[in-house]
Amino acid sequence: MINLSVDFTELNQTLLIEIDDSKSPKTARAILDSLPVKVKINRWGDELYTDKTPILGEEENPQSVVYLSDVAYWPEGNAICLFFGPTPISKEPNKLVPYSPVNVIGKIITPSAHDILNKVKDSTTVLIKAQ
Repeated sequence: MINLSVDFTELNQTLLIEIDDSKSPKTARAILDSLPVKVKINRWGDELYTDKTPILGEEENPQSVVYLSDVAYWPEGNAICLFFGPTPISKEPNKLVPYSPVNVIGKIITPSAHDILNKVKDSTTVLIKAQ
């Protein structure tokens, strides 16, 4: 398994993500080939998503519903998304609805992830790199 780290330098915190390429292998490869990526991150409910990245990917087994701790690539915005709770359009707390379909590429594996992600503000800079 390959892990990624997401460094929130302003918070002095790091999250670990375990890549699972079983659902979106081409997308996972495109992300790994583009690392490291330094980008600003935005908040939409309890979803964090990056500004546009240099990662280019198309829809690959796109999901309209994701689950707690899922990490995905959003083809429409060339962005990486971290899901740690409901988005503004989610109807159920455990079935999270992205803005538009995403390619799931892994899971957040840091035990304290919700506490860390809850502190993140819009325009926080993150560094995403392979472990």
